[in-house]
Amino acid sequence: MGHRHPSKLENAEIAHARARWLLRAELAYCKECMLEGEKEALSDLTPGGLFDSLWRGWVLQQVARWRNPRHKATFPAMAYDLAPPQELALLHVLTRDCLRVCSVHGARGTRVDSSAVLEGLGQMSRNDRSLVLDDVLDGLAEGNAVA
Repeated sequence: MGHRHPSKLENAEIAHARARWLLRAELAYCKECMLEGEKEALSDLTPGGLFDSLWRGWVLQQVARWRNPRHKATFPAMAYDLAPPQELALLHVLTRDCLRVCSVHGARGTRVDSSAVLEGLGQMSRNDRSLVLDDVLDGLAEGNAVA
């Protein structure tokens, strides 16, 4: 594309340049770029790839939101077990399935092992993957402000 989507992304965990570009397109609501980026993301299920970067950034953002100061989480943990039930209810069942196999590591829960998620996504139809991607992009967009 020959244009840019200016915004200040709050989610520094998204390492992949195309993933950041897609998120900026989502925030700018640029339909053409959103479709192009989503198509790329649905096809790129490699570790460290586009979908993986979005997934990891979203999980880290969610884990930070889900932290309960009264109950100290211990890591490693499955992302699903960290989520409040009312939050899980808002997600598509396929996204919840992905959270069940996604582990969060590190002393403060700052690393994500998405290998099982990528494997599961690879076994899903493109349409099913798009349902998970929709939840991820919606969550990332909610956590970022347009500058």
